Amino acid sequence: MIDTRDSLLGRLKFDDADEAWKEFYHLYWGAILRYGRKMGLPQHQAEEVLQETMVTLMRVLPRFTYDRGKGKFRNYLLTIVHRKALAMLRRTSHKSEVPWDDRHDGVVDVFGNGGSVEAEALARWRDSLWEEAIRRVRDDARLAENTFPIFEAYAIRRRPVAEVALEFGVKENAVYQIRNRLLRRVQHEVAVLAMNSGMED
Repeated sequence: MIDTRDSLLGRLKFDDADEAWKEFYHLYWGAILRYGRKMGLPQHQAEEVLQETMVTLMRVLPRFTYDRGKGKFRNYLLTIVHRKALAMLRRTSHKSEVPWDDRHDGVVDVFGNGGSVEAEALARWRDSLWEEAIRRVRDDARLAENTFPIFEAYAIRRRPVAEVALEFGVKENAVYQIRNRLLRRVQHEVAVLAMNSGMED
């Protein structure tokens, strides 16, 4: 079971925090990677953004104090991820314009003040959380063989229910039931990810 962010962040401060770091990585790696891809980075560069983000977090989070009154942890995390992605884009496109001061190595909270940049970044982050939640449900070994393909065909690709039922040899009602059951699971995963990143605040 994943701890709330307060508890998990607290455990990262201990010297023997290996398990907490594994948990933190497991919680966020998919969303961070997908955020890099949504910024236009190819897979290998998005993976570099993930690595650079985790290196920064491993340096700063052991002394980080989460104070809800000063802002959301999501904003702090998203600032780091966004800046790392921008820096990667700048390196690969040889552009010198980056709309933040590099002196702080991505740990200054630049979100929370509104504006189109924030709105776009938050939209990318929410999309990343949904995609990560779908991946977690898809990779659940307990699912029957055709369960996720049926869900994907009907709920994600928006194919007609009759067509999906015919292709997989099930009744239309079964397609609806699978959609409802897996959608609840995806929504639960999104809620867990959002809670731990401060998205619901």
